[in-house]
Amino acid sequence: MSAKESVPSSSTTSASKGASGKAILAIILAIVALSFVFSNVAPATLHFLFMQFTMPAWGWFLAVLLAGVAIGSLFPWFRPRKK
Repeated sequence: MSAKESVPSSSTTSASKGASGKAILAIILAIVALSFVFSNVAPATLHFLFMQFTMPAWGWFLAVLLAGVAIGSLFPWFRPRKK
């Protein structure tokens, strides 16, 4: 076995540390967002054009959160470019 195989490269270890930090931040943000969503349980009415929809406020917040996640995954403008 050569010395190159036994020593991990520094770019691999720093990349895994960055990915775990981003994952932890994403989990914390998801917990905060979901706690906000589920703490608003009163009914809310949405008026759109000539229609009116009534459902719990957490349903509207959850719908907006999911739409934001979908839009964020469709338009990856701020992601680092692969070399």
